[in-house]
Amino acid sequence: MKTTLLIAATFIAVISQAKVSDFNSLIVENSQAQSDLHTNLKNDLDTARIAAQKDNPQNFIVDQDSSGGVNVPTTRTLLTFKKEKKFYRPSDKVAEKRLAEEFSEAE
Repeated sequence: MKTTLLIAATFIAVISQAKVSDFNSLIVENSQAQSDLHTNLKNDLDTARIAAQKDNPQNFIVDQDSSGGVNVPTTRTLLTFKKEKKFYRPSDKVAEKRLAEEFSEAE
């Protein structure tokens, strides 16, 4: 019984050591494969970027229809109701002061 127990303990120790060495080799192989994959992906991405730049120069779409109008920025008052619109008209005194300031700046 003692010999059987001693043989079993020795066998378990040898098997566990083999599993640990296998596990370490798996980790090393996995990290190497991951590094290779990262390098390959980076090279493929660089190649794809260069190919995209060569094949697709900047293109501009121009409207050939000359009968259409010109797009201009709109104001907020265009989309508001009459009740919401606030018309601001400066007083005559403020308008004269602004005009005088413009003349003095022009000189």
